Amino acid sequence: MVSLMFKKLAAAISILTLALAIEASAQQLDNQNVDISFGSTLSNPSLSVRQLTGGPFTIANAGTIESTNGSTIRIDVDTTVNNTGLIDADLTANGQTIQFFQNNGNNSLTNGGTIRIESTGAYSPAIKVQQSTVSSITNTATGTIQSSGATTVAEGIRVDDTGASVNLITNEGNITATGPTGARGISVLGESARINQINNSGSITAQGGTGVTNGIVFFGGGTSVTNTGTITGTATDQVANGIRFARDLSTLNNAGLISGSQHGVSVAGTLTNIINTGTISGTNGSGISNQGTIVNFTNSQNDLTYVDNIPTNYFIQINNTANYGKVSFSNPEGTMNFAISDDSTIDGGTYTAVLDGLELEHLSKTSGFQKIGSEDFGYKLHNPVGSQWDLEVRPLSEDANCTVNSRAAGCNERNCVTSLTEKGLNAVTGGNFAHMNTYDCDTFGRAGSCLSPGVRHTAINDPRSNTTGLVLVYGKQFTGHLRLGTFIHSNMTYNTPANYSLSNNTPLTGLYAVWNEREDHIGLQLKVGTSYQAVDATILREQLGFSEAAVGSTVITAKDIIVELRNNIQVSKQFTYTPYIAQRFANKHQNGYSETGAVLPLTYNSVFENSWAAIGGIKFNKSTALGSSFYGTIGIEQDIYHDVSSLSPSGISGIATVDLTKNYNPTRGVVALGFDLGVAQNAMLRFNFQHQQLPYQDMTETNAYMSFNFSF
Repeated sequence: MVSLMFKKLAAAISILTLALAIEASAQQLDNQNVDISFGSTLSNPSLSVRQLTGGPFTIANAGTIESTNGSTIRIDVDTTVNNTGLIDADLTANGQTIQFFQNNGNNSLTNGGTIRIESTGAYSPAIKVQQSTVSSITNTATGTIQSSGATTVAEGIRVDDTGASVNLITNEGNITATGPTGARGISVLGESARINQINNSGSITAQGGTGVTNGIVFFGGGTSVTNTGTITGTATDQVANGIRFARDLSTLNNAGLISGSQHGVSVAGTLTNIINTGTISGTNGSGISNQGTIVNFTNSQNDLTYVDNIPTNYFIQINNTANYGKVSFSNPEGTMNFAISDDSTIDGGTYTAVLDGLELEHLSKTSGFQKIGSEDFGYKLHNPVGSQWDLEVRPLSEDANCTVNSRAAGCNERNCVTSLTEKGLNAVTGGNFAHMNTYDCDTFGRAGSCLSPGVRHTAINDPRSNTTGLVLVYGKQFTGHLRLGTFIHSNMTYNTPANYSLSNNTPLTGLYAVWNEREDHIGLQLKVGTSYQAVDATILREQLGFSEAAVGSTVITAKDIIVELRNNIQVSKQFTYTPYIAQRFANKHQNGYSETGAVLPLTYNSVFENSWAAIGGIKFNKSTALGSSFYGTIGIEQDIYHDVSSLSPSGISGIATVDLTKNYNPTRGVVALGFDLGVAQNAMLRFNFQHQQLPYQDMTETNAYMSFNFSF
């Protein structure tokens, strides 16, 4: 009897439990936190969960939340969704698995399970953000977001309608959309709708049939898409793209695979930056189709195809000599600047077929400079055949070094910066010429004065140049044994090489004092003199190969002190010869300067030159019965001490320092001839010609000097 009663009670409990389970499975949860544990199921014909008022709420699902004939979850208020189970929708009309609707609260969704919709309606996204803001949608590596069956467009994630916005979509798992007509993995629709950022390291796939299909499509706004996974759009009988940009976007960064059965990437708006270090391909079209605007395009893919409007700026990325970007263009429109990406790894050489399908009219910039790491390179496109363009790259220092010092190995000698620097230092050696042989006024009248205006012409052989200047010398005799003098020399014209110019800064000025043992100037004579000069110099570094032309300005100064001792020996009344010795102390300085007019200008250090030289030789003077006289000198100058700075340019990697002592000539000869003609009792016309070797090898200077001495 008791046993029968227990059996009846157990049966009643089982019936009650089954009834409660049936009732629970059809439950609709509204406006509350939802927590579905593993193995549990929340099921309803439609909208199993509704968050319409209140909040914030959380939806945590490790089991199953499903609808049997409608959308599954609607969220109108602040809600955080975390799914590691299954959220499923089956329906025959338009609908979605999860819908954020007219909700501008703080919303987010993380999926490590499956969010799925199977529909025979026209439109059926798995996740729909409509007139709502969502901070993030994250699909982890174990997550799947899946839409299938919609008759018009199947969509994985759809952001739609006025003000709809998702700040960040991160996909590490799988997002798939499959439909008999069209399909979209991720879509943003409406001018004011927006997906700010998409980061994909998983798979986004759209498989359509007879309708337009896109792995990702922007008909609304956005900032960036970063792909290290795969993004694919395929259709059996219609246009399909990996990504379609119908609106403006800032950046597409692809290090993975973007492919479409038509185009890999299709652009109709403005895409500011594309960085492609992966693969972009189109089976029946091109890797990239651009009917809009692409501003900056960086590419390392070596078989990329591209159709229509070419980018404004194209940056080739070079990984090594066998792995670098190549683009084949079709139907190109517009003009493009070509450059090398900062992220490249470059070796000098030629990279073949970096561009194809372009004519010169399409290239507004074909050469330039690029710093990779710490090294500067020059590059230039060449068109060897048809519409193919090869890229030549060399370290910029190879050509720049030859423009600085053309005597270096592998260079053809030219008017380089080094030779022009040496020319400038030579140009301020006039004090030696002035004191030793010419600038003297030694005929005096009753007042013991002498004035001598003159003209001097100077020619230097290498690099060839010449100058013409005016000279004024004044002498004053105090006794028959002592006289003083001063001079000023100002150049009026400079005829210099095209890449070098000189002009007066401070004319050559000097002072001297002469003591004679006898009043008739026979015997010993001691002369002490000093001079100062400054010239402005403009140096043009010539263009050579990849090296650009540049110009710089500097000032060169010179200070000299000369002490000369001679012995005037009279052989006859008409002939005197004079052995002489002298010491010269000279200081020259070229100011440092920086070039202008170049993308990569060089900066040069100051150059200092100090020397102490011994000079010796013999002079003669032969007078005639007509009151005229011939005179001349032959001598040699030998440096006892010489020190000059190296020329050390900077501004381009690998630029070499130049040792100016290698081209220095410490032993130099001089020869001079002159003629004096008395034209009046107190006036004399003088002509003097001098040829001398200059301190830098293979350079010589020839002077012609004419003066008119007045004594008073």
